Amino acid sequence: MNRLIKKSMLVIMVFLVMPVIAENHTLKIMSFNVRFDNPDDGINQWTYRIPVVQAYMEQELPDIVGMQENLHHQNKDLLDMMPGYAYVGTGRDDGKKGGEFCPIFYRKDVFEPVEDGQFWLSENPHQPGSIGWEAVLPRIVTWIHLRHKASGEELFVFNTHFSHVSDLARKKSMEFMSEKMRTIAGDNMVVVTGDFNIRKKSPLYEEMADRFFTDNQLQNAASVAKELASGGESTFNGFRTGIEPRVIDFIFITPHFEVHRYAVDEVMKGEVFISDHWPLHAVISF
Repeated sequence: MNRLIKKSMLVIMVFLVMPVIAENHTLKIMSFNVRFDNPDDGINQWTYRIPVVQAYMEQELPDIVGMQENLHHQNKDLLDMMPGYAYVGTGRDDGKKGGEFCPIFYRKDVFEPVEDGQFWLSENPHQPGSIGWEAVLPRIVTWIHLRHKASGEELFVFNTHFSHVSDLARKKSMEFMSEKMRTIAGDNMVVVTGDFNIRKKSPLYEEMADRFFTDNQLQNAASVAKELASGGESTFNGFRTGIEPRVIDFIFITPHFEVHRYAVDEVMKGEVFISDHWPLHAVISF
């Protein structure tokens, strides 16, 4: 047999038996309570914060952002400042445009939407505007099933904002959300973002972390990150500096992901805060 032919056959055989090495794909996930447009916020009114938010988003370019407290016109403003993104979610008051949203923004060049939904944290989860347990306002969870275009892999994202007044409401919300995530996402890759209004290291936080891990395989991204960047002592600022640290915003991920970096971004321009919460992000790969 011709030596050149033998060599070519050997190369082909080696190629066929070589293991296929999967490519790692990196994503930047963000959770951000943007603060509703409150005219009583003085120099921190939404109008004055828009340039700060826009500059931050242009710098960070997150792949997925779970936001809280957005009003409908704020979502429109965010789409204007974030070209190339889309979002899912509706207002909590009526399931349309009324009241605060918990929208999930995603990059259209990175993801293809498969399906999405929303449920209310109450005894009537499909009733818009329903209020659960001892909460005083409607509380919601927005979710989306995404397909990663480069890899074809699929993942689920859940985003929420728990009650600010009741431990019972937060406990029931956590339990119900856990059940719904299991039903909707199963054993697939899951990312969770939100303002949980539960202080880290509190008994209720430990209960939530245990429940999410046992029933949903979810871990706090900050706890498993290879690098903890600056910030992180507090995610809430109340438009003030020097307040008692309060970590109440979290990103949870399933073990499908490796967390390379976690950070709480303390962003101000002069005396204008980006929000009354600091945005937090995690760089993950799968």
